[in-house]
Amino acid sequence: MSSYRNISSAVVSSVRELLLDGAEVVVKGRLTKELIAKKTRLAQPLERYLFVPRRNNDIVAQFAESMWVLAGQNDIGWLSKYLPRAPLFSDDGNTWRGAYGPRLRRWGNIDQIDAVRKILLADRASRQAVMTLFDPAVDYEPSKDIPCNNWIGWIIREDRLHMSVALRSSDVWWGFSGANAFEWSILHEMLAYWVNAEVGQADYLAMSFHIYSDYFERGGQMVTDFHGLSPYDFGIGRAPFATPWEECQLKLERWFELEAKISAQPEAPLGSFGQVGDPLLDSGLTLLHVAQAHNTWGEERLAYELAQLPAHDHVAALYERYSTKYPGLLKAIPQQPIADFFAASSRRNTDIVSDFKVALKKLHVEKDRAYGGAWKKRGELVSIQPNIARKVDRLDTLLMSGVGLAGETELDTAVDLLVYVEKYRLFLAETLPPGVLLSENAPIPLSSHEQNFDTLIDRLELKLSTRPLAEIIEDVKKAFDACWHGAESYAVPQERLVLATRLSEYSIELLSLLIHSNRQALNTFLQPAAVV
Repeated sequence: MSSYRNISSAVVSSVRELLLDGAEVVVKGRLTKELIAKKTRLAQPLERYLFVPRRNNDIVAQFAESMWVLAGQNDIGWLSKYLPRAPLFSDDGNTWRGAYGPRLRRWGNIDQIDAVRKILLADRASRQAVMTLFDPAVDYEPSKDIPCNNWIGWIIREDRLHMSVALRSSDVWWGFSGANAFEWSILHEMLAYWVNAEVGQADYLAMSFHIYSDYFERGGQMVTDFHGLSPYDFGIGRAPFATPWEECQLKLERWFELEAKISAQPEAPLGSFGQVGDPLLDSGLTLLHVAQAHNTWGEERLAYELAQLPAHDHVAALYERYSTKYPGLLKAIPQQPIADFFAASSRRNTDIVSDFKVALKKLHVEKDRAYGGAWKKRGELVSIQPNIARKVDRLDTLLMSGVGLAGETELDTAVDLLVYVEKYRLFLAETLPPGVLLSENAPIPLSSHEQNFDTLIDRLELKLSTRPLAEIIEDVKKAFDACWHGAESYAVPQERLVLATRLSEYSIELLSLLIHSNRQALNTFLQPAAVV
């Protein structure tokens, strides 16, 4: 089970995992990288808007499709206004035969949403609240549209409504992050409101979790450029759902009526045609209105219209979506939390590496002054190498089980490993002629002066490795074993330094991979030193 705070961190980490560990599989002539029976948990599913570089996520299509599903529709005509690819998945060009809406709202004479609502209201401990989306009577026949999402389960525990979704197939780019996590989060929020529960976690189990080769390169760039932040880290607000079940159908109908008026006169100011009266539903109308009007408005008018909106997630998503076309939008954002997010996320990779080195040296100073020479007090085999061994073993455990330590990321472990290895190299160089590791003028003893450690850190070239994480960790283990045997056999200091330097090189490669591929962990590490 992979657990993430929200969809932004989940999609970046998932793409990273697919690119590094996914098996290459050709399906219907298209190359994919695939993980089997992949489990993904979103701890905060209501943080539904995706804030990821290079993803170019279509927030308008997401909201439009969600409303289309919840209204029980399956017609291509309306949906294709916002999702031009919709006809590609239709057998007849008019409808989606496997559309979720009719199956949720009209399976025979059953409204599955209402049925689950009633089950949970009658028995809050029930284990029978399920919705079915796969229909054996029709879905075993050939079609362009066989539902990918097959089953949704609901359970209330400690007054929190948890959702579990089972999928036969989940494309990380268009399916999981492009539609499913968003649309089911809206249903999750609605159902929680109707049964008077808090929104709990959302779990996804995909038999085939994959990424198509079309997105290998862009996915890799997305992973590298991800800043690990979202507006939710800066206290952004949300437009909550707040409509009783008995009023929902009328408000859905009203929503589509207002959407039609907006489509007829998109140049009108936001809110010109009235509101539904539900914050979440009305936020969707704002998204659709901006999508249809921005070309007519131009940058100045768009900036004015956005400036009138609250500091909510959908507004931040609008700034991000249209800033690529109108760069000036980000120059004077009046909503402070949104402005703070964009300022923090604009820091470049070169700044990140520089900031990392500063934070690493600062961490070393704090620990060195707290613990002094305890790390080497009893010598190489009793003090120094066991410190390194603990970090290597921790990485090995993480690799084998996928389970890390509470409160410690794989990046934290890799940082500690490098610190101990570099200090070890300084220790070994003390018995060699001056100038072997540092300049002849370096203060001695080498391992007792912070500036010598800082010099080694300043030399680091932290470039993204293209090798899999598992492969690098295996090399770290082998290099450490060689160091250990060298010390046990009393190899000459020069040979032991060569072995330690090889371990250092692999430790640096590991650290580089983690820095560039897990920006969220990096930003957590940088937090005390970063300006955010």
